[in-house]
Amino acid sequence: MTADKALAAASPTRAERGEQMRLRLLEATIASMANDGVAGASIERITHRAGVSRGLVRHYYGNKNRLLSEAFQLLADNFRRMLGMLDDETEVEADPVLRLRQAILPMFERLKGARDYQYAWLGFWALARSDDEIARLNNELYEEIGAYLGGLIDAAAGEHHNVDTAAAGRGLIAMMEGAWLHCLIGVEGVTVSMAEGLCLDFASRLLGSASLGDPPDGR
Repeated sequence: MTADKALAAASPTRAERGEQMRLRLLEATIASMANDGVAGASIERITHRAGVSRGLVRHYYGNKNRLLSEAFQLLADNFRRMLGMLDDETEVEADPVLRLRQAILPMFERLKGARDYQYAWLGFWALARSDDEIARLNNELYEEIGAYLGGLIDAAAGEHHNVDTAAAGRGLIAMMEGAWLHCLIGVEGVTVSMAEGLCLDFASRLLGSASLGDPPDGR
């Protein structure tokens, strides 16, 4: 293969460049919601963060509402992936107790790094009060999460312990979100390790077991 052909093969196609630009705009939108808030997440600030012209928003998304809804969908899909909801079935850990633990802990692992990104959730939740599409996507997400966690709890509990799957799933995600929010906004005395411990203990009680395991040390 000649150098020119090798360079051409390594260069992204037009479709790939378009997909990269779309993702760049979505990431910039999430960052703007996190740092500028609902009122401040303007097209000007979003495109400035992305380093592109305003016209590309219209080109790829048509309008700001669609850009916001797709950015929230990206955030929601990242959340699903974090919990293990999008894992390939052939690669899923067979032990349901370990799978449940692996669904809980990443909720707090993300607080170890750039917390700013997590504030985007607060912006989108505020937007859901006035944007029907964001509200629909958010409700859909939490219905899926509740069912997923409830299913993990049911599988982990086994046949010897009756569990209200729907209530257990809703209860666990409420506990996880509450503990995560306390850490995010800096409620005094609530550490990441404490939040992890509260959620692991809550899940253990749902299972009727002594312990789901201790949180990782050092946080």
